[in-house]
Amino acid sequence: MPSSAAGWDIDRAMDESTARAMLNRFGYGADQASLTQALQQTPRQYLLRAIHGGSALPPAIQAQIDALPIAVPLDKIWPDYGPGGAVRQASQDETSKKALQQVEHGYLDAAVQARMLTLANADNQGHEALLSFWLNHFSIYGPKGLDPLLAWDYTRALERAMADDSFESLLRASFFHPAMQVYLDNDQSTSPESETGLMAEQRGKPVGINENLAREVMELHTLGVGAGYSQQDVQQLARIITGAGLYSPRMQQRALDRAGAQRDGQFLFDPRRHDFGLKLFLGQAFPPGHGLDEIDRALHLLAIHPATAHHVSLQLAQRFLSDTPPQSVIDAMTRAYEQSGGRLSATLLPLIASPAFAASLQTPGKFKEPLDYIVSTARAACSGQAIGNGQLLSAAARDMGEAPYLHSTPDGYGVREADWLSPPAMAKRIRFAMGIAAGRTPLARADAVPDKPAQDASAPQKPAWATGEACAPDLATVYRLVGPLSPNTTAAAAQLQGKALIGFTLASPEFMRR
Repeated sequence: MPSSAAGWDIDRAMDESTARAMLNRFGYGADQASLTQALQQTPRQYLLRAIHGGSALPPAIQAQIDALPIAVPLDKIWPDYGPGGAVRQASQDETSKKALQQVEHGYLDAAVQARMLTLANADNQGHEALLSFWLNHFSIYGPKGLDPLLAWDYTRALERAMADDSFESLLRASFFHPAMQVYLDNDQSTSPESETGLMAEQRGKPVGINENLAREVMELHTLGVGAGYSQQDVQQLARIITGAGLYSPRMQQRALDRAGAQRDGQFLFDPRRHDFGLKLFLGQAFPPGHGLDEIDRALHLLAIHPATAHHVSLQLAQRFLSDTPPQSVIDAMTRAYEQSGGRLSATLLPLIASPAFAASLQTPGKFKEPLDYIVSTARAACSGQAIGNGQLLSAAARDMGEAPYLHSTPDGYGVREADWLSPPAMAKRIRFAMGIAAGRTPLARADAVPDKPAQDASAPQKPAWATGEACAPDLATVYRLVGPLSPNTTAAAAQLQGKALIGFTLASPEFMRR
């Protein structure tokens, strides 16, 4: 750890306290392997690996994820389960509709499990923390519409875009993914003046332009609230992005080709729904006669806008520095964003290089969000052992209110202490820590679902994830991974020993912060 904020050097290899603090701040907590790895890196190297490098998982965990339904590529299931797909078309009666819903719920549950298993076991913790930030920034609601089938593919799309080191790449990856089109209803947004709109009017089924995606792209994804844009700008952007949606297996390719439709995976731009009129957006004229190219132009305009530079910098600083980051840090990040054209590395370097960041690593003040707490506790307790009970991790995340893909509104989960600190929430964390320490929480592996029901059908049955193999946390390892405790905490634990002391340490005030 740097002896003073002024002495902070992001090109010097991290010592143990710095590495541990970095893994908690810019990751999901230390285990022995990640701590050893981080000791060989500088903060700059850690950041660049987070952006450009992927994560490796233990073979057993990767095999688990590969066995889940989401491992099947999206283009393989789309002809059956996409809009108008064969299975969806055949699901007309209540029984078949329920069966289809179960398949969709299975895909979403698998996506949540896979994400939790990845967070708990990944060797590139910075990568997973940053990817989680962007998944939350460009938040979708997994249960909506077709999004249960799309959530995991959406994750992979944002991960690929993150490697480009460009905010605009992330914005485009989010916007052009069918998961976002479905979530914010743009897949049905149709200009009344378009070919499809006029035909619908003739049939007595008029259509309209939906503003949801346009509003959230501006308010949450790019410019931010208070950036000076108007309701007219929202309406104009909504017109610009008409025609964007998703590909349906029912669509005839010949008709799409004739209309000049453009497809990328399951995303489709259909000119028959687009508004080809003149628009005026953010003070710039968008001449008539343009289609997909004007969507590209609008997204670029938003990505390079000074308000976007400030909004994205503020969001990053609140997640990775403090609930109320210094204005000087936000200003430095904003300048770097603008000068670099929105490069992620350029924007984040002033953050980690700042004296404020160095000081915050010495005295962590960020209250852990539920995901941070669940995963960091599991990693400290299971250090050296794969964390394979994805169902348990998912259940804990749901119980504490921060399961991936399950935030119903597009603003994403909160990152401030006020969003998560309450007596009931603390009680859940303490029970979680004590259960792990006592060996009652099978993080390592869940029991297989039994082939036959229990003989006593009236007795309450535990879910499969509630029984299995627990980790055996070692006190010395937990102490090392949690880090120094305050004199008050140490005094409070003076009469404890064994499992009780491990649980107390994992529930300590110091470990609640990152």
